[in-house]
Amino acid sequence: MKNLKALIVDSSPSYTNLISAALLEIGLRTENIFATKRYTSAREHLTDTKPDLLITEFQIDSKFGLELVAIHTTNNPNNISIIMTHNNSSSSIAEAAEELVDDYIVKPFQSGMLATRLRNLIDRKLNPSEYIKHIREGKQALFDGLLKDAEHKFSTALQHQEKPTLAHYYLGYTKFKETEYQFANDEFIKGLELQPLHYRCLTGKFDTFYEQKDYNSAYTVANTIIENYPIGPKRLGQLFISAVFAGKLDEVPHYFQLFAQLDHKTTELRHVFSAALFTAGRSNLNNKALVKAVECFELGVQVLGADSDYISKIVKVLLRGDAQAVHQAARFLQQFPANKVGSKEYENLYFLFNCKTLPLSKVIDQGRKMASQNRMDAESYETFIRLLVSDNKTVLAEDIIERFHRAYPDRQRTSEKA
Repeated sequence: MKNLKALIVDSSPSYTNLISAALLEIGLRTENIFATKRYTSAREHLTDTKPDLLITEFQIDSKFGLELVAIHTTNNPNNISIIMTHNNSSSSIAEAAEELVDDYIVKPFQSGMLATRLRNLIDRKLNPSEYIKHIREGKQALFDGLLKDAEHKFSTALQHQEKPTLAHYYLGYTKFKETEYQFANDEFIKGLELQPLHYRCLTGKFDTFYEQKDYNSAYTVANTIIENYPIGPKRLGQLFISAVFAGKLDEVPHYFQLFAQLDHKTTELRHVFSAALFTAGRSNLNNKALVKAVECFELGVQVLGADSDYISKIVKVLLRGDAQAVHQAARFLQQFPANKVGSKEYENLYFLFNCKTLPLSKVIDQGRKMASQNRMDAESYETFIRLLVSDNKTVLAEDIIERFHRAYPDRQRTSEKA
């Protein structure tokens, strides 16, 4: 016991002192007890010090203590984690985070009570119950790919616990691995009937709906998860995809703050979220809600950064709108990456914008110059040809069509139709 290292994460000095006293009482050394009141500092301790025992508040600096627990468990699956809560609501959530957290404690508490609880907890960790033994054996069978053996172990575990929520989860997960999704969902539901916010059963239910492309149900479950637990980049990306396919486009921008709070934003997540925001923006534009559309597009640029392809998509979709939408397109054109302003991509995008904003004579001058220098892309050619035909500039249109055929022989149908 004396060699164990502990980390206390609590904003209250008085509670930190109480916990330190309890740890000393059960045999830890003073030099092995570390304390901090900040989330960032706690992460650093977990990485550098690698304590055996973590005692953390439910929320620290607007972050979840469960995020620290996840890091702590990754360091060593045998590490011990305890969540401290201030009310029954958060304690219910901590209790429902079964297997992620070894124990939870509701404040206020006494140092002596905590010392007794810590001793019992360490004893349970070293001498597991029959229920936990069967769960562990089932998990090993799962790891070895022996799904039927795993199913038998988890079914046996059901008989050794009054509220065997975790066993229901693992039975469901085993069925999920066997692609028996309805049976899997039935087990997750049984677990949630025992503990309505059980983390693993909620995530299992979400994964089952998502795998079956039942995005509306997946989206509903995902919202329950994010209201009560931290969420990682992969599942957040799945939430965005579910929102789009479930038709919840108006709600997509509301998740920007959740995205912004993530410590690690993967490239894949940035692309998924920005795509969802673009889809939401385009939908708002189609519904004549320009202000909402622009908000979605602006957030998308913040998520992805000054990406030329993304900004081009935004500008082009705005150019298909009314005069106000075209005016907004100018804002995004100004956000084009500075190192690409002289590129062919930018020149063509600027030409499309000019087609909507400049007199035809100036558009013709720019179009002729670009065509003669082989700077036009297919979309600019098509747009230019339509403008010329609509204004009865037949001779010039025929010349541009001929150039278009030479540059893009596979795109003749559009020019012939014009």
